[in-house]
Amino acid sequence: MSDQSLRRPVPVVLDTDIGTDVDDALALTLALASPELELLGVTVVDGDVELRARMASRLLGMAGRSDIPVVIGEGQPIGVGRGPTHFGHEGEGLLDIPWIGPEAPILETTAAEWLVELSRERRYYLSAVGPFTNVARAVELDPLYPSRTLGLAVMGGMVHAESFTQPWLDFFAATNIPPNHMDHHTASDVEAAITMARAGFDMTWVTAELTFPTILHRDAIGQFRASGSTLGERLAAMVEIWSERHYRRIPRRSEVADPIAPEAVASLHDPLTIAAIFGGDWLETREHWLTFCMDKDLFEIREAPEEEAEAKHTVSVRVDAAAFNEFYRNRVVGFLSGLSD
Repeated sequence: MSDQSLRRPVPVVLDTDIGTDVDDALALTLALASPELELLGVTVVDGDVELRARMASRLLGMAGRSDIPVVIGEGQPIGVGRGPTHFGHEGEGLLDIPWIGPEAPILETTAAEWLVELSRERRYYLSAVGPFTNVARAVELDPLYPSRTLGLAVMGGMVHAESFTQPWLDFFAATNIPPNHMDHHTASDVEAAITMARAGFDMTWVTAELTFPTILHRDAIGQFRASGSTLGERLAAMVEIWSERHYRRIPRRSEVADPIAPEAVASLHDPLTIAAIFGGDWLETREHWLTFCMDKDLFEIREAPEEEAEAKHTVSVRVDAAAFNEFYRNRVVGFLSGLSD
């Protein structure tokens, strides 16, 4: 018996803006597919949170996990930020298809209240893969909340912009777009990101410069469909919608620099963050002394000497994107193939 088989799964809550970029749905599926994790609940954030809750509820039902609750969170940022992001396709490929199976319950409480109350009952790991408004509201509600969590892994922040792959560096040079403009989760609610960063969590940043080039290959769509499950078919449809309508047009690309590989249909931002909780050879992290601030309405993380730092956090420093793509597909396709409709 391996050491891993002797370990108890890590209890985890997923805080997500599921519905716009398909990577949130892909991350939720990975959480369900991973024996290293025990998913306790899903909280939703940003914009039409009722719609996002319905999406999470249905995906959980299709995965055979209608026992996992969904909780509605904040729809608007605390302060400065881009505000809610909706492109108009949210729910297509999932909620517009007939489904008579079970769905997960959507609780009658706020995400911040639920996160805090659950932490008083048991310790859990929080993974935040949307704007950080729910997390900041939980900290405002109870400043001791971070001390009762096992840790916090977030998709966001940018510490080593030089680690973008060369096509992305060429893109920034050609368009004069600042790299941290691409850090969507922090940019959507900058004040929430700062509150969260300074709150005292045992924190891991899975940063944008590594997640953008970590792609899902096009052949995953066929693999999802070949699983024979309803969830696999719905994931394939949502990936197609995202890739064809939006992904290949975001960011606005210059004529001389296209950062998105031809075979890519999505970036695995949020799945990499979920996987960082249990880790693998495809991701390297290192502790950094950091400070946090707002600069030109964007969130900034800066390395600092220990005596000047506000926190010591773990930061992603290297990813083997090809290896993670393979890991993700093997694990998720195996899970989808085991579902019975």
